[in-house]
Amino acid sequence: MSASPLDPAALAVLESAPAAVVSDALDRLGHREQVLDASIRPLWPEARLVGIAVPVRIVADSSEPELPYDGELTLLDGLRPGEVPMLSVEAGVRCASWGELFSCAALGRGAAGVVIDGYARDAAEIRALGFPAFVRGLSPLDTYARATVTGIGVEVVVGGVAVAPGDLVVADVDGIVVVPRGLLTTVAEAVTTKRRLEGSARDDLLAGMAIRDVWVKYGVL
Repeated sequence: MSASPLDPAALAVLESAPAAVVSDALDRLGHREQVLDASIRPLWPEARLVGIAVPVRIVADSSEPELPYDGELTLLDGLRPGEVPMLSVEAGVRCASWGELFSCAALGRGAAGVVIDGYARDAAEIRALGFPAFVRGLSPLDTYARATVTGIGVEVVVGGVAVAPGDLVVADVDGIVVVPRGLLTTVAEAVTTKRRLEGSARDDLLAGMAIRDVWVKYGVL
């Protein structure tokens, strides 16, 4: 059975929200471990994505399969608009799990971007495509006889955070935040409130009010 559609109003709020504000909202709700390891970075500073997580498990594998890249092809052909592959790559895998042609395929399917707890390659080409990619590093090595996909749409850990199918991912230069699907509406409401208060606090600070007084008045920083 497919998951119910995401609340469009909540999704609209988070599509425009900075990752830091989403993280703060989750903190206030008691979910303080939803930000991926800071070493997973955008390929260029302006890259940003908001989309629905498709968790993927990749492990080391030196065999030479009869159907090379079968898992990756299955993943890419199954992507739907607005989805974000979240690649959990086994520690020690040195090859690139993503590159230019994968980005082209994902763009063609309407994917919102990709997050890789591992390596990518073809960085300049991916940037030229404008495809938001967040990676731990770069490597020219191909996955053939080095790594393989063992799970798609299964719960995994990416950058130290548990990611389940259908969670929402918000990523920008500040970092990558995972919003559990069941918290989407609650987090969106908290984000709306925080952004409203921050706007008022910003105005008062620029007008010369002491920051301690602003903190007392609004409770945001």
